[in-house]
Amino acid sequence: MSSDAVAKSHAKRSTRRSRSWVVRVLVGLSVVMAVLAVTGLIYEFVAAKVDQRRFPPPGQLVTVGDYRMHISCVGQGSPAVILDAAGGNSSASWGLVQPEISRSNRVCAYDRAGMGWSERGPTPRDLEQHARELRSLLSGAGIGAPYVLVGHSYGARVALVYAKTYPSEVVGMALIDPGKLDDDARFPPENRSELVSERHTITLARWLAPFGIVRLFLPKAEYDDLPKENQAADRAFNVTTKFFRTLSDQYDVLPQTYSQQREVTDLGTTPLVIISATVPDDDTRRVWTDMNGELTKLSTRGVHRVVPGATHSQLLYKREPAQKTIDAIRQVVQSANQSR
Repeated sequence: MSSDAVAKSHAKRSTRRSRSWVVRVLVGLSVVMAVLAVTGLIYEFVAAKVDQRRFPPPGQLVTVGDYRMHISCVGQGSPAVILDAAGGNSSASWGLVQPEISRSNRVCAYDRAGMGWSERGPTPRDLEQHARELRSLLSGAGIGAPYVLVGHSYGARVALVYAKTYPSEVVGMALIDPGKLDDDARFPPENRSELVSERHTITLARWLAPFGIVRLFLPKAEYDDLPKENQAADRAFNVTTKFFRTLSDQYDVLPQTYSQQREVTDLGTTPLVIISATVPDDDTRRVWTDMNGELTKLSTRGVHRVVPGATHSQLLYKREPAQKTIDAIRQVVQSANQSR
């Protein structure tokens, strides 16, 4: 055999060995990834089951359509006060507020479909859908009108559309730093960038959550003075696949959400108090606060209160700012009773 033939033979064997090595590496990596994926799925499944046992629903699960929603009511007295949490929170977020309001009124904190203890509901997850579900939930739970609606952030959007759709049932509203209309031209460019970044994060988390990755690595939220049990329950909800799928559904219809909120143009003489945070003191916050002030014009009895030194979440989670929220609700209840 010539030297060229020998060289070619060695080259072919070397190529085959290289290809075989690459194949073995790829197969090995595939096996490792599959094992990790299965391990993650099992870990997330077991951890979610443990959380379900640790945090049973404090209220009742009411069938709405072909799914169930959670509502927890305490106290006595009319009108009933209905608490609606922020876009990424559950009924557990009212741990400082609900006990205080229950001293004088029936007060109910509920979870929108897909949040907290509630099961996921149909899409689109727009404000009109939320309002219909809330009405069915209240009816199914035997909680009759009249209502004082209290909404924090996204929950304020739902309250506004509910009041527009069922005006005879609403005798007062307290809106806690209502969700901002991010498509407003007054907001600085960085506000839009933050919204896009937030959406990408939610999309990524939606795909990682089933494998337990979000549960392992998501930074813990700050809850200030919220009762420990409420903090733990809210954290448990905010790492689940259900949570991120619901948030994703919510983001999918933001244009409709903004449009439906803007369709609320007149609340008549309904007592209305709007609370605004002040921190961080930047351009986005200042525009947001101005927009909150503009919302008071929806009612001839609208009042705007700014809470110095409070962040958006501290209006519920920190004791002193939360007291301002409690005072606002009590003022609306008193005004509603005087009108009645």
